[in-house]
Order: sequence, then structure tokens, then C-alpha cells
Amino acid sequence: MSIVRYVNKKTGTVALYESTSHYDPETKQSRPKRKYLGTEDPETGELIPSSGKRGRKKAAGGNEKEKSKKIEESFQSKYHQLLRECGNKDARIKQLEQENKKLKFYIQKLRDTASDLLGSMDV
Repeated sequence: MSIVRYVNKKTGTVALYESTSHYDPETKQSRPKRKYLGTEDPETGELIPSSGKRGRKKAAGGNEKEKSKKIEESFQSKYHQLLRECGNKDARIKQLEQENKKLKFYIQKLRDTASDLLGSMDV
């Protein structure tokens, strides 16, 4: 049994493993079995042990009500913000439709005037 150092070249961290050799009869070679111990402190070179548990650590469960309340409040504020934006956009659409209607009426008056002028010139 020995301790093996593995250096990650990208991050520069050093991981320490406990390595034991086992014979593999199929390949007729010895293969190492490794157990993760932790990381090495870059300043002192000492082992910083792992927790021994796999996976991510769970968040504290006591604040679930507060978290859900904060999430609900953020959703409500976002909902009201989007509702105001929709109201503003609806008002802008109505304003542009009225302006469009006035411009169409003005263009029609110009066409009528132009056709009257062209009609009187032909006579």
C-alpha cells in the first residue's frame, strides 16, 4: 500500500490517493486500486482530507421555507414587471394604430386631390 500523488496540470491541484496493487488474472498483470484521500495543501504539503462522502454536499434544510418565500416573491415581482410592460406595449400599439389611421386618411385625401387635378388637366 502506497500514497500516490496526481497533479492536475490545468488547475495545478494535487490529489492524493491510497494505492494497492491487485493481480488481474485475465491480463496477467498487476493493476492498482486507488482510494481518494484528499488534496495536498500547496503551502505546507500536508494532506487536506476529504469528507469521505461522494457527491455534492446538500444545502442546509432548515431554510427551505425562507428560500421558497424568496423565490415566490421574485416570481411575483417579475410577474408584475411583465404585466406593466404588457400594459405599456398595449398603450403604444393603440397610439400607433390611431396615428396609422390618421396617416391613411391623409394619404387618401392626397390621392383624391391628385386625381382631381389630373382629371381637370385632361379636359
